[in-house]
Amino acid sequence: MSNKHEERANGMRLNQMALQQNVLGLALRFGRGPEGQDAGDVPYRTVDGHPVYHIQHNTFPLEFNQVDPKTHVKFGSFEHPYLMMGMPDCPGKIKVYVDFRFPDWYVLLLNAQLDVWCSGPSYPAWALAAWTPKVTGDSKMKAGARLFHALVLGMDNVPENEWTTTDFSPNWERDWAPTERCAAILHQVRLPPVNPL
Repeated sequence: MSNKHEERANGMRLNQMALQQNVLGLALRFGRGPEGQDAGDVPYRTVDGHPVYHIQHNTFPLEFNQVDPKTHVKFGSFEHPYLMMGMPDCPGKIKVYVDFRFPDWYVLLLNAQLDVWCSGPSYPAWALAAWTPKVTGDSKMKAGARLFHALVLGMDNVPENEWTTTDFSPNWERDWAPTERCAAILHQVRLPPVNPL
């Protein structure tokens, strides 16, 4: 294995760890890897009247081994200003895809890559994030919107019975640089903080 390939592979492991912790909310345990909770068949959220399952709370019911570019479409992307927390925090780019290969499910896939100045050159890391049943009248982007909505609720630590947070400054969009579809959902979740009188 060449040094360049090894360096990029090491960077990919950092990308994977950052994605699992700061986007998917998985706890990393030494010697065991990332862990979520297992709520069984109970969906993480119901978005637009349809169940959405999240890797932090559920186990994907089918075998999923690799990403196939022929079976997914891009939903959007955003910058995560503290994808790897530290001193200083390291930002990175998250690309969001809808995978349609499964007969009964749409799946949200994420592709994460930390900025080069922070981790050096790297291969991006991929992760299965959420899934929702295919329903009559669905489209890939409509399903992607409910999947991404659930992802943002989990990433922003919005409590179970709530749908919004005021934990972000009014200027969050400048640092997060979301594409249009991602921005629309982020704006639904991230309300401006209430100014006390």
